Amino acid sequence: MNIIELFENAGIYRENLRDFSAEDIEKARRQFEIERSGNANMQPDLGENLILAMNNFPGQLLFISNNRILYNFFAKKNYSRNRFSSDYTASSSKADVQAFIDKFLSKDLDLILDQYMSQNRFDTIDDFLMVKEYLPENSLENLSKKVSEKLDFATAVINGNMQISAISETVEFLKYRSFYILASHFRSVEKDEKVKAVYSKVYNLHSNSAVRHELINPMISSLVNYNAVNIDLNNLFRKNKDALDLATERANDSGGSSSYSGWSVFVVIIVVIRLILLLARLGRA
Repeated sequence: MNIIELFENAGIYRENLRDFSAEDIEKARRQFEIERSGNANMQPDLGENLILAMNNFPGQLLFISNNRILYNFFAKKNYSRNRFSSDYTASSSKADVQAFIDKFLSKDLDLILDQYMSQNRFDTIDDFLMVKEYLPENSLENLSKKVSEKLDFATAVINGNMQISAISETVEFLKYRSFYILASHFRSVEKDEKVKAVYSKVYNLHSNSAVRHELINPMISSLVNYNAVNIDLNNLFRKNKDALDLATERANDSGGSSSYSGWSVFVVIIVVIRLILLLARLGRA
């Protein structure tokens, strides 16, 4: 649990909240005792930290409590935008909010992002990064390292002995456009090389055609979402995607034409049979 979860459970939030009263402090203290009674592993300084934040950093705490993305993330809620409509908008500098999160919330921030990465919830992380200007640099660097580790892992694990059944548990994420969008938040020459390396590994995996076939087309479709520093790499991914789209379109057109041709032959045969039967009846008449 973190101080925002405790803040939420204590019921301190109210519309147009501008500062914290002695009653709010008491709510935080009581809620901490309730939480601790049911959880022996509760951090002993959690209640003190929330009270410290309310007393010494009210602007930053109010800012987070009025920011839908930050509050939902740390409170582990999914409140709609209506919950955050207010006549009073708390203001705080980006640097102050970064320092506040670094002081009180960085441990939870890193743990949650690590969990999302292991679950391949890249869309969720990308949505959260809409407020990345308020996140501590250390946490962003840790997330960037996790992206690099994913790419390094994929490059290492893909080989001629890989079973197709292992893809879903290991490198399924290579198919996801959301992974390359996330990687683009941390674009660099180093990331370019890692993305290129894993693409080349899959593309040249001729010794394991089943795995190559399973991965290559989804990767080509998704890689155009990576915004490389190297313009030539972007052009390569776009060229590959255009070629894949053209091949798919031609295959669909060919399939449609074959179907139409077969149906036409069938109709002609039916008409001919009916004409023969009609002529036979006329001959008997």
